Amino acid sequence: MEQEFRVFKDNVDAWIKQIRKEFTAFSDLPSVVNENTENTQHNYELIYELKDEIEELKQEINALKLIQVVSLQKMKRERKENIS
Repeated sequence: MEQEFRVFKDNVDAWIKQIRKEFTAFSDLPSVVNENTENTQHNYELIYELKDEIEELKQEINALKLIQVVSLQKMKRERKENIS
């Protein structure tokens, strides 16, 4: 009977250790989830910043295209004047 009680006690101790280990792992989970949430939010912020920068670059490219067109028209007029 005493041997059976020791085995039972050892089993209960093992179960308690296992439960504590799993609970500790579960307790760490919210911090990991929170960190992932913050990282995701930061990534979205970076994406929106890059999106704004791309829009600005598009506008700058369009402005450069207009400058190029105006410059080419001016050169064309100057050539016509030189030929005449």
